[in-house]
Amino acid sequence: MLRPFDWIDALIGELEQGPARVVSRTEPRRMEAEVVLDRQYEHQPDRELEAARGDRLGEPISRIVGFYQMLLRRTLEHFFPGAQLEVVGDRSLIDWAASPDESYYRLHDDPGGLGVEIEWLGTRLAFQSGSPMPLLPSERRMVEVIVEAIDLRLRGLINADVTNRLDRFSFTPEDLIIADYLGAIRPYRVAAALEALRIAALSTYENRRVSMGAMLLGTDDDPAAPRRENPGAPNFNARLTAIKGFHRLCDGVRTVFLVDRQGDLLRLIDVARWAEAVGGDEPLSHPCPVLYRDHARATRSGGHVCLVLTPLQEIKVFANGTLAFNFSDARWRLLDIPSKFAVWCEAVGTSGWPGLAEALFQAALNLMESRHGALFVVLRDPEASVPQLLTLPDQIEREIVADDPEDPDNLSPKHAKRSLHHVVRGLTLAEIEPSVLEAIASLDGAVVTDLDGRLLTFAAILRIAPETLELGRAVQGARTLAALAASLHGPVLKVSEDGYLTMFLKGRRVWEL
Repeated sequence: MLRPFDWIDALIGELEQGPARVVSRTEPRRMEAEVVLDRQYEHQPDRELEAARGDRLGEPISRIVGFYQMLLRRTLEHFFPGAQLEVVGDRSLIDWAASPDESYYRLHDDPGGLGVEIEWLGTRLAFQSGSPMPLLPSERRMVEVIVEAIDLRLRGLINADVTNRLDRFSFTPEDLIIADYLGAIRPYRVAAALEALRIAALSTYENRRVSMGAMLLGTDDDPAAPRRENPGAPNFNARLTAIKGFHRLCDGVRTVFLVDRQGDLLRLIDVARWAEAVGGDEPLSHPCPVLYRDHARATRSGGHVCLVLTPLQEIKVFANGTLAFNFSDARWRLLDIPSKFAVWCEAVGTSGWPGLAEALFQAALNLMESRHGALFVVLRDPEASVPQLLTLPDQIEREIVADDPEDPDNLSPKHAKRSLHHVVRGLTLAEIEPSVLEAIASLDGAVVTDLDGRLLTFAAILRIAPETLELGRAVQGARTLAALAASLHGPVLKVSEDGYLTMFLKGRRVWEL
């Protein structure tokens, strides 16, 4: 008969064959095997479990602890790609006889203020996100949710009394972490829906990539149709993706599936009309990509969660009236737009036009969503900074000097671009429509304004000082180097064509979403 921890040794032995096996820990078949084996030792006689407890402090359990600490490191790196996790304390005795509801971890503030210290399984670990800035409250909470999820997974492996332990082994750990962070009611409903969207992302319909979405209700009834019943409805999970035509029932942008609290498919809804019926037409408290404002509005109250597989094959998660998470490049990103928008507004400070910070941030979000690169620069002291950053032909307010006085319409290439300045010359950002601002920002080069919202230039190739070249020697990309140079003169937003938005200030990166 298989002893309780023998199969764990075999599992770790397979994992030790190479790092690729560690990365594939979310493979569905491995999940099923893990659950089956878990059940296998669950029903063994008590005398064998008692005999196994004698081995728990020996080599087998030490290898288990090492594996799960490696799993913790990999999971933290998934959500924080630049994360650093270092051992700062020796391992001590672990009390495996503790209550199944008692966790094995503790979190402490980092003395340096940049990260947190994690005390887990008798080892003290120092975590830093890799950013020069202190962790945002949302990021610190994300770290705690990750540690708690991995700790609960380990306790489910060791202790048969942990509630729903088999259910947690049935889903990808990262998806469960998203559900735990949101505090979602019935977290496995969120994980099942995310799995369905991920499988749909690998599918095509009539040779086209599909997009779709699901609104997971946080209330007992549909607030837009409270009397509607739902007998015999299928569960919204990966099995539905095998039905031909299921992918084309909704597009995720205008329409999504409505899923009740039991995880059953309720009906199709128009997102804009449902959001208006549920929450009215009040504007959002925080910026959101204009294409998905209705999705954010629909989740402002009631505990609803909206999941969207976009036409670009990303997965977006909306909760509490904001875009909370984004899945792209094979990893989840915690966005926390409200906190990062507040940091941007503080950096811009008091300006002649109160809407300056929001207008630039909203334009950057929309360009990020449409995959257009851009650079927005706000100068604190234009008189001192403009000569250092901009050449004469790039300065909108400078008069055009003809190369040939007898033929003023025939300008050299360096002056010809200035003819485009005519379309916005003399206007402030308060007078320029948002769509026009996005159009001029999508051109190669930077949009530069002062604190009053006066447009100083667009499509400008910025000058980079030698000291900035030295600062950005390891930086890849001309737009990033230009952002670092400009951030010495004021706050900067850089939009990447890969779908990332980054803020720079005083020669360093402040945040990224």
